[in-house]
Amino acid sequence: MTTISPRELHCPLCATRFAGHSVLAGRASGPLSSDLRRYPEGPDPIPLQLNSCPECGYSGEVSAFEEFAPEPELEVAEEELSLAELVRSRLSPKAQEAHADPALRYEQHAVLEGWLGRGPLRQGDAWLRAAWMHDDASRPQEALRCRDQALSHYRRGLDERRWLRRREDMVVVAYLVGELSRRLGREEAALRWYEQSIAWSSGLQHMQDLVELAERQAREPRDLVR
Repeated sequence: MTTISPRELHCPLCATRFAGHSVLAGRASGPLSSDLRRYPEGPDPIPLQLNSCPECGYSGEVSAFEEFAPEPELEVAEEELSLAELVRSRLSPKAQEAHADPALRYEQHAVLEGWLGRGPLRQGDAWLRAAWMHDDASRPQEALRCRDQALSHYRRGLDERRWLRRREDMVVVAYLVGELSRRLGREEAALRWYEQSIAWSSGLQHMQDLVELAERQAREPRDLVR
């Protein structure tokens, strides 16, 4: 069961206080999309899992505003500005919009994950969730743009490998690369990555459901699988 509670939050970068949400997501048991979004039978926690400061645009889960809040002066690799300065210059112009729009919250969060050095897979996850939120808002072109970003970051994660701690992660990410390629009209690449996901799953019996999904998407693709 998902529990959503109101919570006052304090932005660690600009000190703004604002009304946010704390989300304790239960196990979803509704339909599954082919890009692995499990729909809940009750309230969907995904739109409210991220909070966004209406003043500067800093975005994250509740913990990003509390126990895991970054220091404003944090230096960002390959950037001349501190984290707070980057957020103020690049995210604050859309801060009010992101505070109200879950898709933009996830887009802003994807950018932040890069600045915080958390790796391309975390960025890919945020871009994919942004695409889901654009789907919900009937913005198909924006959803495609975000899926393209997710695909790029997942590919980089596979190329660099150091972000993949287990073989199971490789199987899932390879499948997502295949599925996102398919949704973007890159059918040959999609088939190659479905096959790669299946190959990497060899000996992992607990991954059989995903293997069967990859095989089915290669033969008879659809966006909602069950």
